[in-house]
Amino acid sequence: MPHTIIADIDRDLLAALESGAGLLTLRAILLRYKASGVTAAQVAGLLQELRASVQDGVQDEAREDVILDALDMVTGWCAPHLRVWDEQVI
Repeated sequence: MPHTIIADIDRDLLAALESGAGLLTLRAILLRYKASGVTAAQVAGLLQELRASVQDGVQDEAREDVILDALDMVTGWCAPHLRVWDEQVI
C-alpha cells in the first residue's frame, strides 16, 4: 500500500490510474495536489511506489503506462502545456 499524501486526492488518483484516464484528467488531479501545497517530489514518490506495485500482465502494463504518463507531468518530462510543477524532479 503506497503512503498517503491527501486521502481524497489519492483516491481520485488511484481511480484515474485504474480506469486508464486521459492526460487531462490526470493533470487535473495533479494540479489539485499542487494547489494543496504538495511538492512534485512527494507526488513523484507516490507514483514510483504505485509503479513498483504493478505486476506483470497486459492490464498491469496499461496501468503502468498511465502511471508513467502522470510521472512525466510531475517531473516535467512532457510537453510544456502538460507540466504541473515548474521545478525539475529527478
